[in-house]
Amino acid sequence: MARRKVVERNYPELIQEAEEKIEAMSAELKQEKANLKQLKKDKIRYDAMVEKQKKQDEIQKAAELLVSSGKSLEEIEEFLSR
Repeated sequence: MARRKVVERNYPELIQEAEEKIEAMSAELKQEKANLKQLKKDKIRYDAMVEKQKKQDEIQKAAELLVSSGKSLEEIEEFLSR
């Protein structure tokens, strides 16, 4: 196995730069993970809100149909119970 030739460099400085870069990337990764977690929570709440709104819209549409039918609530209940 061939050995890599070692050249003269400022190794302490290079090591410090690499460690700082890793630290910065770790902090950024931590922030992105927190952001992802929040996005997932927000999506769950948003999906629930959309579903609730959809149900409200259906209820509103049903109420409008009931009113526009001109029939009484008792007549509609009787019709639906058959």
